[in-house]
Amino acid sequence: MTITLKGHELNSIHDMKKLSIVIAQVHLDEMQKDTKNKRAIQITTSSALIIAKKISTQAPDIENLPLLDSAILKSEDTIFPLIKDSNVTNISGMIVLNDVKIVPFANPENIIEYESYAVFSEHIMGFGLTD
Repeated sequence: MTITLKGHELNSIHDMKKLSIVIAQVHLDEMQKDTKNKRAIQITTSSALIIAKKISTQAPDIENLPLLDSAILKSEDTIFPLIKDSNVTNISGMIVLNDVKIVPFANPENIIEYESYAVFSEHIMGFGLTD
């Protein structure tokens, strides 16, 4: 399988957490094509478990984006030229998740649900799969 990373130019510095999780999602999608029960990604942070049905890996469908996804996509038109035209290097990436449940360790009964959620990779301690 050939993976083509779309998006803006990659720096010589890579956010390996983001890259690893996004590439894992691409392979997971490929391996689960013929199964009905799709596994979800579970991200562990220092304060919560974040469970997402999907990590955004495809070119966005601009007509059907959740509001947060749309705002992030539009903000990239401002952010990326600033990074490219200056000496700014972004070491930490953002991963956009869809259909998200957040289970706080302090109160696991209080599950928070979002249509779309962005997590910065510096907050990620690990990830796995869940049902």
